Amino acid sequence: MARTATASDRTPRDTIVRVATELFGRNSYPGTSMRDIASEVGILAGSLYAHIDGKENLLLEIIEHGIEEFVEEVTVAFEGAGSASERLRAMILAHVRIVAKQPRRTQIVFHQWRYLGAENQRRVRKRRAAYEALFTRLLEEGVADGSFAADIDVRVTVLSILGSLNWTPEWLSSDGPIPVEELSDRLSDALMKGVLGR
Repeated sequence: MARTATASDRTPRDTIVRVATELFGRNSYPGTSMRDIASEVGILAGSLYAHIDGKENLLLEIIEHGIEEFVEEVTVAFEGAGSASERLRAMILAHVRIVAKQPRRTQIVFHQWRYLGAENQRRVRKRRAAYEALFTRLLEEGVADGSFAADIDVRVTVLSILGSLNWTPEWLSSDGPIPVEELSDRLSDALMKGVLGR
């Protein structure tokens, strides 16, 4: 059954991106055809190409826009006031807030980029590396000023934190018995224990 445009859909392209995000999140990128997207939007499959360049470019757009939101929000926390530990907690909480807003899109952003072609994967890896670098820089700063344990392996710690954060859309629920804010605090407490050294 065709989806109607929502208030957030300013153009037919917005509707297509929103519907593709829902379908890729629910059925995966390989499990979604252009015909599926067109059917949900309520147009012929061939008419999609008047608004988008193709299915892979649609996936790339969803992923890049998603990563940019994470980079922008977490950069604000990274550059904020406070100690290294306070800023790391703020970065973790910022990440979880974005996940809670669009968990299905987050699953696409962090798990379906591997369906892209080689050149587009390189583009995504570059942006993912920039995001990872924010955490690396903060941990290095915290180790240097004594905020974090001196003997932590920064690389392993960053990968552990991001690995945990990237799987939050699998279990984080805005309508669950525990409020998202409380879950976020509990998660940040658990992740911070490994770096504080006390």
